[in-house]
Amino acid sequence: MADFNIEEHILTLPQLQNRKHTVRVLLPPGYHDEPARRYPVLYMHDGHNLFFADTATYGTHWQIGETMNAMAAAGDPRRIIIVGVDCNHGRDGIARLDEYSPWINTGIGELLSRADGVTAAGGEGAAYTDFITDTLISWTDRHYRTIAAAGSRAIAGSSMGGLISLYALYQKPDCFRLAGAFSSAFWFAKEQVLEHLAAHYRPGKAVYLDIGTAETSDPSKPDFARRYLQDTLDVRDYLVSCGQELSELPCVIEEAAVHNEAAWARRFPGFIDWALQRLEGALPGEQK
Repeated sequence: MADFNIEEHILTLPQLQNRKHTVRVLLPPGYHDEPARRYPVLYMHDGHNLFFADTATYGTHWQIGETMNAMAAAGDPRRIIIVGVDCNHGRDGIARLDEYSPWINTGIGELLSRADGVTAAGGEGAAYTDFITDTLISWTDRHYRTIAAAGSRAIAGSSMGGLISLYALYQKPDCFRLAGAFSSAFWFAKEQVLEHLAAHYRPGKAVYLDIGTAETSDPSKPDFARRYLQDTLDVRDYLVSCGQELSELPCVIEEAAVHNEAAWARRFPGFIDWALQRLEGALPGEQK
């Protein structure tokens, strides 16, 4: 049994035909022992893969609860609430692509063997982002002791979850301080991602990027590893061209790393340390 505090809820998404998703909330160590303390919040996608192996799609999870406990046990005083939203598992996994991209990909059947026969995917990402910003954030602020300010909020995810996190950061700049984009599937809508950055970039945000050199979303497509790496580098370079400071734009490249939860679990500690350095209220007494 896990020795960290997870609370599970079923929430309705009014922006998406009132479908329902499980929301898992990881409370920081000492949450119930410090009733006056408030916390920054990290919102994450694919919540079923974050905390427990038995709920993870492929049996391996991000080990986020273990990571946060280890940091606290080592004497790190920083704390954060982490809210994970399960994905839409419908359409044999294609519905996840729908929710995690605001743009429609009409060639998905050629890009992914498992999508053979599917004419299009994507297009619900704007509505899903509205759920995060207009419904989930206010719900979290009502139910937990959060710091209700953009400077104390982050959003993160992997693969398509990385794409939608970067989109949300700039689409809703008054909601988030930073985004974590792990192994982002920019191949799904790279041109639109860059156009969105051109239209919505603003200074003062921070972006974490990472990628492995052996990533694929379809082993039958030999070009995927190159595309994953190059697309991440292209997004990094574009953000630099917009004026993004390198200190606010780490880009971690892990040699031989593949596209799975074990890789993201290895890289999450580095991300959360970087994020906690930037989120207001991570240390006790910081909140205004």
